[in-house]
Amino acid sequence: MDNKLINEIISLAENGGARGNDITSIYAQVYNALENTLGITPYAEQIGAALALSGHNMVQMQTGEGKTFSAVFAACYEALTGGQVMILTFNDYLARRDYEWTKPVYDKMGVSLGCITADTPREDRRRIYSKKVVYLTAKEAGFDYLRDFVCFEPDEMVFPQKLNFAIVDEADSIMIDEARIPLVIAGDIAAEDDGSTAEVYEKVSDFTDDDYGIDEDSRNIYLTDEGADRAESIFGCDIYAAGNTGLLAKICACLKARVMLEEDKDYILRDGAVILVDEFTGRAAPGRVFPGDLQAAVEAKHGLTITSRGRIMGNIALQYFLRLFPKLAGMTGTAMQSREEFDTIYGLPTQEIPTRLPCRRIDHPLEMYFDKTEKRKAVVEAIREAHEISRPVLVGTESIGESEELAAELNERGIECAVLNAKNDEAEADIISRAGEPGAVTISTNMAGRGVDIKLGGADCHAKAEVERAGGLLVLATAMRESSRITQQLRGRAGRQGDVGESRFFAALDDEIMTRNDLRSLVSGRHYPNERVSGPIGDKSLLKEAERVQRISEGSTFDERVKLMKYTMIGEKHRAMTFEKRTALLDGSYSADLWQKHAPDLWDKAAEKFGEEELQRKQDIVLAALLNEFWCDYLDYTAYLREGIHLTQIAGRNPAEEYNIACEEYYQGAAESLPDRMAEKLEAILECDSLDDYQPLMPTRTYTYLLNDSGEEFKRKPLLLSVFTDNEEIADGKPKSKPESPADNEEKPQKKGFFAKLFGKK
Repeated sequence: MDNKLINEIISLAENGGARGNDITSIYAQVYNALENTLGITPYAEQIGAALALSGHNMVQMQTGEGKTFSAVFAACYEALTGGQVMILTFNDYLARRDYEWTKPVYDKMGVSLGCITADTPREDRRRIYSKKVVYLTAKEAGFDYLRDFVCFEPDEMVFPQKLNFAIVDEADSIMIDEARIPLVIAGDIAAEDDGSTAEVYEKVSDFTDDDYGIDEDSRNIYLTDEGADRAESIFGCDIYAAGNTGLLAKICACLKARVMLEEDKDYILRDGAVILVDEFTGRAAPGRVFPGDLQAAVEAKHGLTITSRGRIMGNIALQYFLRLFPKLAGMTGTAMQSREEFDTIYGLPTQEIPTRLPCRRIDHPLEMYFDKTEKRKAVVEAIREAHEISRPVLVGTESIGESEELAAELNERGIECAVLNAKNDEAEADIISRAGEPGAVTISTNMAGRGVDIKLGGADCHAKAEVERAGGLLVLATAMRESSRITQQLRGRAGRQGDVGESRFFAALDDEIMTRNDLRSLVSGRHYPNERVSGPIGDKSLLKEAERVQRISEGSTFDERVKLMKYTMIGEKHRAMTFEKRTALLDGSYSADLWQKHAPDLWDKAAEKFGEEELQRKQDIVLAALLNEFWCDYLDYTAYLREGIHLTQIAGRNPAEEYNIACEEYYQGAAESLPDRMAEKLEAILECDSLDDYQPLMPTRTYTYLLNDSGEEFKRKPLLLSVFTDNEEIADGKPKSKPESPADNEEKPQKKGFFAKLFGKK
């Protein structure tokens, strides 16, 4: 932190001499505004964090240290000296809360303020987006950006055409965990599922494990020779023929839904609908769907109505959407663990802000148990002991199903607890704010009530002294997480602002993360117990390798995100070109002239019949609609291409390179066909009595959702390669390490140079 500048700001504010437009003066004015309106005197650490945000950094600031007010400093400075600021929050509740909380400060500073949530009417959004500072979720901003792509009149567009500065709250979740999740806008301009998915599911419901194989590395399923023969007998066709790729995809999707996806772990059922569970948070994620045929397959699995999602008309991953902002900054309690990724992908250096008071939380080392049964006993006993002395406990579970099972066991023992599985962020925030009351036991998946502090003694701290005597908040985690960030987020719930607190983390040898990363193979035989052991396992070698498993998992996840970027970057390039051209049509900065250039005779006839000025307006609308068709076709093609691109490995080719080449060739070919397609539409117009009689293809209804895109198609191995790796020799009692597939041998572009070339310097 720049302590000299911070001291100058505080001194200027305290002496009442803040006047100018330099950063020192404006920060001093905000300092005074916070004191005068909210009665809050900012800490030096909050000002230091604000300066880091103004410098376009990723800021790590611990829970309860006041990130909300740091953002106000940076937003006011940018609004008064630069342009608009969007403060992108984790959910609607936090956007509305922070807007209402900080509005008096912005009013005092003369900075116009707005807030957009999912239920904000579209007719109000353009006005709100004109404000200097706007609070909203990253998803809602992205959806508005996509909605403008399907508008046909300039006054229907609401999203700012010139973006400036975005401050991302809870940045680790939005910019890393959810970065690759595409935001999607779809329209009912094409037929959807014809009911065949349910029929396919019924026909493959009795397939046995002889009929399919599972690739655990890529989390994919494929048909064995026996399964392929059986499928061809049932469906009466060659399922590998070029015209049957759709059927093969449905078969594999139905098998994956039946065999690999578990209710209350991968998804839940609520009100007759399939609600996905976020793989990082373990929480329900309404509005998100499985990709391709998988969503319909899961619905068929439970006998639900197959939902129509329309034809995808536009999409953009949050990662690429955030890169549209010329200036970007973020803040979170766990940035240091991912500082390489923030720097590599977003060009954001990470700055750690010290806590105002020393941390007094006691963090215990990992406790390892023989199996989940032994682990559950230890967790329940830890809760019982804390509850006996009225110590509040927050338990972070791995899944919704586990949280409900644990709650049921505690209730049987007479321990009341609150279980957080709701999608209502506001109600959840209220419950989590009371998790620090004496004797409270709160059970949730990883990231309940993000952005809400747990205060000792309750929301108003009325029983703080009693809770402090009991040792403060006890945080328990029932499994090791995929990421150390998730671990640290949970730990950070206790010990806020110098409070006392404690954290204990439990794991078992049969936890999924341990078996998937083959902990046994990392530990020499004498250190790995082969018989049941009661109580915690104290072997230091085993515990060291167990901690290493998390780092392996983190590295694998990062590599997957990097690999997915190698496939999606070409689509992002094409999206930007298409969206830019269509936006220019609507805002008047470009006027279509394809008819004049490529069909001059038809243009002259139509101009004479309908009038040149009216015909030109029609041409702009027709081209805008055609660009929508063009982009829909492109997205359909890339979805089809993704299903089979892994097969290029058999020929020794690089799937990423082949995918990019194919996409570029398709895009250029489709773009070159636009003049001919426009000429066909002009011929159709000439057959009409008036221009109003010709209506281009437009969606009658559009809707938005999130696609749970894991990029699994790019991790697949052809069956031929899978056979060779699955039938390796066993030597010395251990399987030989698997040879890397061609996809795994791709250059892993983790150096800054790769992304600098890919995206250009920010």
